[in-house]
Amino acid sequence: MLIDKGFNVKEALLLHKELPELEPRQLEELARIEKLDIENYTEADIRAEVIDPIVRILGYQKGQFSSVDREKHIRFLGKTHKYIDYSFTLWQENFWIIEAKRPLNGDHFGYSELSQATEYAIHPAINASIIVLCDGIKLEIFDREEDLEKPIVTIKIVNLSRDFHFLRKILSPANIWFFYKRRVLRSIDKAFEVEFNQSRANEFQEIIERRFAEKTNQIRKNFQEMQFDHDTYARQLATATLDEIIDIHYFMPQSVRSVRVMNSAITDKLEQDGAYQVFSKLMPTYYREFNTNYYMYLIQFLIELDQKKVHLTCLPCWLFEQENSTPESLTKKLIKYMLTYFEEDEQRKIILLASSAYRRIYKMMSVIEPHIHKFAEAKHLLTRLYHSEFSWEQIVSSPEGNIVFDLYLQSLHATMRFVKQFSKDKYNFKNELAKQHLNELWSFERAIFAKYPNYLELMNERDYGELHPTEVIDVVYDDLAHSCLYILEKYPKWEKYVRDNHYDLVVDSSALGSWSAIKIVGNATKEKEYLDSIRVQRFFFGDVTTYQELSEKYGYGNS
Repeated sequence: MLIDKGFNVKEALLLHKELPELEPRQLEELARIEKLDIENYTEADIRAEVIDPIVRILGYQKGQFSSVDREKHIRFLGKTHKYIDYSFTLWQENFWIIEAKRPLNGDHFGYSELSQATEYAIHPAINASIIVLCDGIKLEIFDREEDLEKPIVTIKIVNLSRDFHFLRKILSPANIWFFYKRRVLRSIDKAFEVEFNQSRANEFQEIIERRFAEKTNQIRKNFQEMQFDHDTYARQLATATLDEIIDIHYFMPQSVRSVRVMNSAITDKLEQDGAYQVFSKLMPTYYREFNTNYYMYLIQFLIELDQKKVHLTCLPCWLFEQENSTPESLTKKLIKYMLTYFEEDEQRKIILLASSAYRRIYKMMSVIEPHIHKFAEAKHLLTRLYHSEFSWEQIVSSPEGNIVFDLYLQSLHATMRFVKQFSKDKYNFKNELAKQHLNELWSFERAIFAKYPNYLELMNERDYGELHPTEVIDVVYDDLAHSCLYILEKYPKWEKYVRDNHYDLVVDSSALGSWSAIKIVGNATKEKEYLDSIRVQRFFFGDVTTYQELSEKYGYGNS
């Protein structure tokens, strides 16, 4: 389309919006309009029966952010009064107009119809670039700043359902907004097409940058006042199957609200399907790719079951003890596992360490491989294009965010393969072979450092903005213990329990930098040698050399 010709692919993706499919009721309304017999319609009839429904389907409603003014009054020379059939605004700014006509002969509108509408469009109170004419037989769109010789779109009303997407691509609230952003760029192109003074161009650039800087506070204010859709993902979680929640969502980083929704959905399925069915999936006796996120959501789920006094019997899970099957007993056992990094369960310890090693390696690949960044940027551009401007996913999207999210996916898939490779069957794990593979992963990390001695500089310049940098976790920082304490400190009963029963372990976590541990026992300090000994045992099975080398290479040798 004409408005896209001057933009490259990246610009086009950032300056357009792909819209969701129309709803069945909207398609039915378009089909109804197509079949209207308008032979004896007046201009008022065209507005009521043809244009008004089209306006609603496009997404305009009086009093909303995308609003429509009917019969808007304007004046010329203080005397001549005119009334515009339809004037459309976004956040009270005029963007386009429609002029309704009684049914006219011919395939196109003529000078008299267009000139009248153009007169309205150029009025300072309107200043609309897009002019739409409709007589119930045809609809034409003109861009008055580009071409008044021919329309950019002509649609026959009898083909309205088929061709309605042409209208949406230009006239929907999101796309008309982007149209005006493209208009700004086109104006800059025109202004500087004949510029010959570089200093003048530099001065103009400074003016533009200053204007953008001045708008920052306004943009932030607009953001605070805007109502974004935070609920889409929560609604998906609420209706997800047990398999979807446990096999997908439980492994990924989630908001506090999303965790609450997930666990509520699992509780509902507990009541519907029974404890055996749910726990055989949630905490199976066989080994799988459990990660820190999974254990964090699990312990919160058990605490919530404890609060509800749920009675559990005959559970097929690795935390279960026949004589002590309450949610409270399961929680206590899981707390000990998480605070000691599964020192009494070597198999699950190995799996956790493999997950962290894979994540570190994938992050190293993302830093040194340019194509990964190109892929992440492409995903960001597609999010900008396809997601609603009011969706939270679109608001927080960034290439860096995509890379961080992919680290979870890649490490999860690699850990799945790891578990499968070293599982003799569902219930027996090849510990020594798995530990040997872990050593190979650590050796691979060291090899990357050897090949890229400036890796830290590259990593810091990439700056993915991680809350806990990937290279910290399971090298110098125990994120598993922190995640456990993060949940426990929200519940007075369990904060007291862990303080009374695992005080020394919480102090160790505090000294290792867990802010949740600090909230429980204060800011503890320990000798470096003592902290190093914890890290060597928890994360490297006593391999001092590997710990020292990796912690030093990642820049934490003195931590």
